[in-house]
Amino acid sequence: MYYCISMEFEGVIVKKFRIFIILGIIWLTQSSLSQLKDENVLLKWGSWTLLQAIPSPVFFDDRSDDKTGIKFGLQWHVVPVSYSFNSNKYVSPFNFFYIKPVNRFSGSVETYFEPSLIPGGFRYNSLNKFMYNTGARIVLPVFHKGEYLAVSLGAGYYNQQSFERKYDGVTYEAGVYSFFGMMGLKFQYNQNGLSRYNVGLYIKYY
Repeated sequence: MYYCISMEFEGVIVKKFRIFIILGIIWLTQSSLSQLKDENVLLKWGSWTLLQAIPSPVFFDDRSDDKTGIKFGLQWHVVPVSYSFNSNKYVSPFNFFYIKPVNRFSGSVETYFEPSLIPGGFRYNSLNKFMYNTGARIVLPVFHKGEYLAVSLGAGYYNQQSFERKYDGVTYEAGVYSFFGMMGLKFQYNQNGLSRYNVGLYIKYY
């Protein structure tokens, strides 16, 4: 009889131990979330702003009536509004400033603002060191939903100024992107501009 009672007691302990293990696994599963419930907004936007402050290298057309050259400059890429064609149905297709690469390069249309700075100034023309262009572009995926290869076409307004006058008008651009949208090559043509074209790298940090 003692043996039977002992066996029953051990069985009860084993059952309780199993229940304890199962409850522990459930608790650990619930606590190990893939992303935080309470997102640190300051950290998110602060780190993003610092990364976006890093400019991309660009080469600008530097010409006068009798001389032509190339000048090195810096350009920042700001996207105020983006609308994604292929976003998840549970997520808004609109993004503002904080643009997720998967939403952008899988197919989207966006507005842009791109200020540029030529640190050494132009040599053959009288343009100021600062200029900007703004407009809209469409981004289309080519390979692997745009993560491996995507292209863009855009048009808008450019503004260049010298001490004598202002040069502004229509600008056209085209770009090709790879490496999950973090690297690309962009070409811009400014119709009737004193600096008519620029070619540069598109470098975006996330």
